[in-house]
Amino acid sequence: MHDIELPLGPRRRLYRFLEMLPALVTFGIPIIAVVLSAIDPAWGGAFVLAFVAIGFFRAIRGGVDSVRGYRRLRLAESIDWRGVLRQLEEHIELARSGEERPQERSLRLPAPYAKGLDELLDRIDADPWRVLAPSEVLHAVIIAAYNEPREIVEASVRSLLRTAHGAERIVVVLAHEERGGAEMRRVARDLEREYGSRFHAFLTVEHPADLVEEIPGKGANISWAGEHLLEWCTSEGIRPDHVIVTTLDCDNKVSQGYLDAVSYEFVRAEDPLRVSFQPISLFVGNVWHAPAPARLVAASNSIWNLISTVRPIALRNFASHSQPLSALIEMDFWSRRTIVEDGHQYWRSYFHFGGNYRVVPIHLSITQDAVLANSLPRTLVVQFNQLCRWAYGASDVPYVGVRLLSRERLAPRGATLLRFLQLLESHVTLAVLAPMLAFGVWLPVLVVKLSEPIGAAAIHAERVITLVPEASTATQRVALVGLLAAIPLTILLLPERPEGVPPHRWLGMLLQWVLLPVTLFCYSSASAVTSQCRLLVGAYRERFVVTEKTAVHLARREPLEPSDVDWRHGSRDRVRENRFG
Repeated sequence: MHDIELPLGPRRRLYRFLEMLPALVTFGIPIIAVVLSAIDPAWGGAFVLAFVAIGFFRAIRGGVDSVRGYRRLRLAESIDWRGVLRQLEEHIELARSGEERPQERSLRLPAPYAKGLDELLDRIDADPWRVLAPSEVLHAVIIAAYNEPREIVEASVRSLLRTAHGAERIVVVLAHEERGGAEMRRVARDLEREYGSRFHAFLTVEHPADLVEEIPGKGANISWAGEHLLEWCTSEGIRPDHVIVTTLDCDNKVSQGYLDAVSYEFVRAEDPLRVSFQPISLFVGNVWHAPAPARLVAASNSIWNLISTVRPIALRNFASHSQPLSALIEMDFWSRRTIVEDGHQYWRSYFHFGGNYRVVPIHLSITQDAVLANSLPRTLVVQFNQLCRWAYGASDVPYVGVRLLSRERLAPRGATLLRFLQLLESHVTLAVLAPMLAFGVWLPVLVVKLSEPIGAAAIHAERVITLVPEASTATQRVALVGLLAAIPLTILLLPERPEGVPPHRWLGMLLQWVLLPVTLFCYSSASAVTSQCRLLVGAYRERFVVTEKTAVHLARREPLEPSDVDWRHGSRDRVRENRFG
């Protein structure tokens, strides 16, 4: 089996070149625009117009897909996923019993899900023993914590008690760091004592500090927790291929139907080992209390995550996601050598399974907090650090590139080349598209003005000077239309205004969008350029900078609605008899 781990220490020449590639392309684009404009203004204008066309296309497609993503979110929220699993369980039991089944199927789902459901029911009718029953699936949820306040971690645990899935079929693994100190250890013990009896099991796992050949961070922490989860499953006689593992940051809150929707997609998958499940990450948890720049970044990220779930070819693992325990065991869990273990997990899985791997969108949300530190200046710094960490996903470019160019065929060449180009393009455009649309369109104009052509060349150059800015202005207007579509969606995604937040904050939710140009340049583009420059000079990020989290003290805690009676087994105690072995 080939090595899927990231390198530590000195890199080989090819790997080192590919590390530098994103920055070389990013800085090369404006240089090429200047050089082409000096050779022939038409060439420079055509080059810049290519970016204008990209911006035009992305503005239109983004606006359409954001609406599509929102509609799918609301559709998925309207489905009683627990009821779907209940009927599916009855269908499987009837098929396994050999009794005659009615010709008319009572189980129905709306149009986007109907075809997949029919295919699943056909497979059950053909061989009911080859499909897992929903009651045979166990969910393990790993909550990664460092030194966050109890209120933040507890809110994540309580959200699991409110899921329709039923806490009695959830194993909670609270993975905390030894570096978090005695206070974090006390929080973990207190939460286990208070909530442990309400779940199938509640494990607290402390990740030791300073282990060799790993970067201290979330990837190493949840991998350590995954190993302990495997030990627990072995001691309980639970089969790993019946367990789905969901990873959460400690400020995440799971929507009510998410785990049931994952169960449905898991039993529907023909090869469940080779899939993972991606929810919609919505950064709205504390958004009413966050300052305007952080709210705007959070809103932009939420819209992007809506868009991603309706683009299955480009969908990648991000933040919280779910994957079968048996697949994680094969891959030695997550990478311990990167600060972006979520996105990198896609590539580990892709190459481990020889390209036969996909991410299934779950059109339900897991809410996260916007960045909120103890002061506005500190919040702005922490927000930039978080985006730099995300943009460091450019470190996957060499990881994918060397495997694409390897003599050993690790995955289909064509599919891998397409994914490599998508990966490179996404990081380059994140860094350069906004600056090119705002300033780059004037590069041919500036070169023409400085070179002072005469005669026919001057007439030709004048046309370029006129055309390029006009095209850019038209694109910016289209982008504004896309923005006008995004603003109502972000308002619709907001949670209920908490007690104590003044009504006029609604006005701030609208006025914050005037800061969009600032966040595009000072956050999105600048963080991407910063991360690419680190890779360019070999200044690797080998320390996970934890995003500071500040507890927001609400007037009341959300009520719990635990499911004390399981739909399949009748009571919590009977679930513990183990249907997962």
